Amino acid sequence: MTETWHRIDDGILWIAGQPISLPQPVKEALHHNDRLLILVEPAPDVIFNRNIFALSMHGELLWQIEESPHGTEVDKPYMNLHCDKNGVVIAGNWNGLSYSVDLHNGTVSVAAFEK
Repeated sequence: MTETWHRIDDGILWIAGQPISLPQPVKEALHHNDRLLILVEPAPDVIFNRNIFALSMHGELLWQIEESPHGTEVDKPYMNLHCDKNGVVIAGNWNGLSYSVDLHNGTVSVAAFEK
């Protein structure tokens, strides 16, 4: 199956022609091996720090990311998602930390401090 098995239309994720229910609009999607990693954009008045999900190619929820364990602010959602040059999935947080994401369960570990 190619990367065309999903699409994002106006913040809504579609897999195999079916809309997938997510708690907030989709900001980014990252296809990695047999799964799709989704970063949703929390509304400005909503605290939603576990805003990355892993879905199967059939739209099944595999896991939801661990909340950033660092920082004193209550509101600290992930801001971006990408693969580094080694194929490791990295989730960036506004607090200046980038985390490597365990693709099996969504736990995070510090990859870099950028502030």
